[in-house]
Amino acid sequence: MQLQRVSDFAIDKLNSKNLPEALLVIPDGNGRWAKEMGKSVFEGHKKGAKSFAGVIESFLKTKIKVLGAWGFSEDNWKRPQDEIDKIMLVIENVISENLPKMVENNVKFIVLGKHKRIQKEYPKLYQTIENAVSKTSQNSGKIIALFVDYGEKFQLEEFAKARAENPNAQTYELLSKINQGLPLFDMVLRTSGELRLSGFGPLASLAEYVSVKKNLPELNIVDFANALVEYSKRERRLGGRPSSYSS
Repeated sequence: MQLQRVSDFAIDKLNSKNLPEALLVIPDGNGRWAKEMGKSVFEGHKKGAKSFAGVIESFLKTKIKVLGAWGFSEDNWKRPQDEIDKIMLVIENVISENLPKMVENNVKFIVLGKHKRIQKEYPKLYQTIENAVSKTSQNSGKIIALFVDYGEKFQLEEFAKARAENPNAQTYELLSKINQGLPLFDMVLRTSGELRLSGFGPLASLAEYVSVKKNLPELNIVDFANALVEYSKRERRLGGRPSSYSS
């Protein structure tokens, strides 16, 4: 309860400052946490999902418009089959548990990535995704974007198709089209202290990167607020000069 009050106070203060319009979270460290704690990887993913629910809660209180979560990358298919099955179950539960909250808060839920394999091998998850997307499709508030079986290969394939259909279109227009109109992310938050994007792709190409040393299961709402504080102190130049610069 104390953590919640501290976080709410911090976020209230942050809303008057510089916050990203679009934030991507790369959740990492579930397996490492499980190993350190002597628990199963499944327990790690479940605890990580609980921590991410806190991120969603905080996101809804900020002026951030888009929250993205890279739930499953193209390379994650290389993991043991049992772990993949458990990850898909956790994703399914996260969507189901947060759907009422998204509906209540006028949040639009979208999913990006390859759908065919998910549809074939995890029909229940696919059904859950379709249901959540359908129930929130007319919502006009914030956006939560889940990236599943997503990465650079997917984007290159989709970009090539879009370019073939629209040879005269601008690159940014095509990038927006294949990513359901999402803007470029302003900030990437990755847990577990990792300092890499792991092939997420162009949507994060201009983002400010904030690494949190804690593994995802350890992340709390104050850590999330502190990451936003870190971002708010930065000045995004995007090729320009700092505002303090004088010739």
